[in-house]
Amino acid sequence: MKKLSLHTTQVQEATAIKVGQIILDDSHYLTCWGYLETETGWRKCDFVTSYDVLNTMIRAIEDKSEAVQMAIVQKLETMQQVPEIIDFEAQLGEPVLFDNLLFHLARPEFVQEEEWMEYANNSCYFIRKAEHCSKTEAYNRSVDKCMHALVKNYELYLGYLELEFDEPSARQQADLEDDMKYSLAYYAWKQGGNAH
Repeated sequence: MKKLSLHTTQVQEATAIKVGQIILDDSHYLTCWGYLETETGWRKCDFVTSYDVLNTMIRAIEDKSEAVQMAIVQKLETMQQVPEIIDFEAQLGEPVLFDNLLFHLARPEFVQEEEWMEYANNSCYFIRKAEHCSKTEAYNRSVDKCMHALVKNYELYLGYLELEFDEPSARQQADLEDDMKYSLAYYAWKQGGNAH
């Protein structure tokens, strides 16, 4: 049998997750079944994290912090089998929402025949770190990411023009066919000090 090597890569950020169940075992890590907030809504997702990150997450949810802590402590004290599950949806009536944190997520990959292969299909993430983030900070980060993406699209458009693509083709290749998006990309690019 060939030995597989596992690592995490492609770190991304998220500003909200929901945890429905936590699976405890005898390792230093926890598995959480829940949901990831995406641009299109909530998507079912699994998370793996450490107890330190979980502590940071629990401290950030003031309204249910005590109930969540008690559920974990009670399960750890009475744990008779490994693995053990804490079902927040059954105990609290809904998944626990963590929405005032910035999550640093990484996707797991493994080596198969000298090539790194992703195997989780965006349905499993390792939570490397969670740090406090106000709604205003989260909003500003989203706007900054959007502005950065628009600048990149406009730079791509300019690159296609340099390669002597005609304007409609350059806009299509840079995903700027929509006039409003094209205008926003231009102004984002100009705001970044790129206009001559």
